Amino acid sequence: MNIIKRLLDLALVVGILLPTTAFSQKKWTLRECIEYARHENIQVKKSNIAEESYTVDISQSKAELFPSLSGSAAGRYTHTQHEKGLLNGQYTLNANWTIYNGGKNTNAIKQTKLQKESQELSTRTTQNNIEIAITQAYLQILYSRESIKNNENIVASDSVQMQQTKDFLDAGRITKSEYAQVEAQYSADKYSLVQARNSFDNYKLQLKQLLELEYDEEMDIIFPDIDDNDILQFIPSKYEVYRRSLEIMPEIANSKLNIQMANLNKASAKAGYLPTVSISGSIGTGNIFNSSPSFSTQIGDNLNQSIGITVSIPIFDNKQNKSNVSKAKLNIQTAELNLLDSQKTLLSTIESLYQDAVSGQSKYNAAKDKLRSAKLSYDLLQEQYALGMRNTVELTTEKNNYANALQDLSQAKYTALLSIKLLNFYQGQGITL
Repeated sequence: MNIIKRLLDLALVVGILLPTTAFSQKKWTLRECIEYARHENIQVKKSNIAEESYTVDISQSKAELFPSLSGSAAGRYTHTQHEKGLLNGQYTLNANWTIYNGGKNTNAIKQTKLQKESQELSTRTTQNNIEIAITQAYLQILYSRESIKNNENIVASDSVQMQQTKDFLDAGRITKSEYAQVEAQYSADKYSLVQARNSFDNYKLQLKQLLELEYDEEMDIIFPDIDDNDILQFIPSKYEVYRRSLEIMPEIANSKLNIQMANLNKASAKAGYLPTVSISGSIGTGNIFNSSPSFSTQIGDNLNQSIGITVSIPIFDNKQNKSNVSKAKLNIQTAELNLLDSQKTLLSTIESLYQDAVSGQSKYNAAKDKLRSAKLSYDLLQEQYALGMRNTVELTTEKNNYANALQDLSQAKYTALLSIKLLNFYQGQGITL
């Protein structure tokens, strides 16, 4: 009985602790989301596997520099009308070594090393794209949360006004039409609140999908305080950002690597005009079973060895080498144009971010003044409406002006913040809030 009682007590303690320990949710900051996705994202993992594959290719290309060796053993049974059945054995070792092929083997090693480096850069590009996507989703969540708060405040204000308007209607101070107008606006504002909450849930789902969390795993997001210091911080020159990004962005480095690989392909194509020199050798022997002399004696007596050198000189190959060289030159031009295109795309991205950041800061300052004026006007009109000095049309108009000012401020705030964070990112700074 004592044992059962202790087990029951233990079960009670576990039951009390589980809700606060085992089932506690992880709280996610923006940086934690980014770091998690940079390692756990499926595309990143697939890219890492591709890197390992190129490591195998490098090892294989290096092995091509060494001789190859193969052995064979064969048995043959023969029977004729004049001879009884004979069982023969043949044993051979063959070796072959290409000692010169115009540098194709060494170029192949360089090529696979560059391919592995290119894949590593592709992994970094994938991680960077994920970091940007998560930052956008995270800030959309913050924006939606702020919209929810703004709409909740408006709906709460509407509730008070509805009661006031109902009192005015009961007192005969307004018509049913005027009451219906305020009621319709109240319903519209409640609908806007529902939309804001739905947007919040959708962006949260997007973030969860970017992190590739399980469908039944909930997210508890940490909401940092965003103030003027975050929005109105110094914006670096777009040309300085661009100059720095050219040095660190993996897509630019990858484009340069592609030019190197194209030049290596050209060198390999030119090697097709050069002779190939290889050395080969073999050693073999054989025996007849159930025959004299002994097996070991036959093996020694039948031993044969050979060694040779082969020089293969291309004379006429139906323009194959010439075509390969011409295509390699064209590939070099394409790679150079791809680099130029990558640079222009990067510059365009940075210019857009810079413009959004600058205009966002200006709009943010203007939106703060606009909100201050709109709130003051709305507060005064509410007081006048409560005293019966203003009508429902004026009240609805002023409230809408106030709601629009709130939205304009939030939009400018997060547009500027996102652009500034991404400009810092293109200078090699990790994104944090």
